[in-house]
Amino acid sequence: MANKRNLNSARKADGVQARKSQATRRTILDCTIRCLIKYGYHHTTYIKISAESGFSRGAMRHHFPSRSDIMKATIEYLHEKRLAAFRKASANTQTNQNRVAQSIEALWQHVNHPMFMVFIDLALAARRDRELEAIFRPAQDTFRRECYYAALELFPEWLKRREELRTAIDLSLYMMEGMVLDNLSSNGESAKRLLGFMTQELDELLGGGEQSES
Repeated sequence: MANKRNLNSARKADGVQARKSQATRRTILDCTIRCLIKYGYHHTTYIKISAESGFSRGAMRHHFPSRSDIMKATIEYLHEKRLAAFRKASANTQTNQNRVAQSIEALWQHVNHPMFMVFIDLALAARRDRELEAIFRPAQDTFRRECYYAALELFPEWLKRREELRTAIDLSLYMMEGMVLDNLSSNGESAKRLLGFMTQELDELLGGGEQSES
C-alpha cells in the first residue's frame, strides 16, 4: 500500500513538474516572439531573450541549449499560433453572405498582425541561412496546406475545381504579403481599392461561385 501511495505521489509530482516545464517553455517562446518583433531575427540574441523573459541563461539552457534550439521551437510555436488565428477567422465567415469578401478581409487582418511581420523577417533571413531555412520551410508549407484545406471547407462547391481554388489562395497570399511589405495602411484608400479589386477578380476566377448557389 505504501509503495502504491509513493508511486501515485511520484506520478503527481512528475505531472506538476511537466506542466511547470511546459509553462516555462511557453513563456520563453512568447518572449522570443516579442524580441523578434522589437529587434528582428539577426538582433534577437540569447541574452536579449533572457532579459525579456526574466530567466537566467542557465535556466533557459535547461529548456533550450542554444539560440538555434529556441528559434526552431519559436518557429513551430509561431506557426501554431498563426494557424489557430487563421482557423478562427475562417470559422467566423458567414455562409449566408459574400464569403469571398469576408475571407479576403479576414486574411488581410491576419497579415496585419505583428506576428506576421515576425514571419516575414524569418522568411527573409531563411533565404541566406540554410539552417534556419530547414526549420522554416516545412512550417511554412504546413501553413499553406492548412489555408488550402480551410478554403475547401469554406467553399465546398469548388471541390472539383481545386486548381482554380489553389490559384485564388496563392494570389491572395502573395498580393497581401506584398501590400504589407509596402507598408500600406490597413484602413487606407489604396488598401481598400486593391482588396476590392482582388475580391472582384477572385469572384470571376472562381466562376461566380457565390451566385451559383442560389
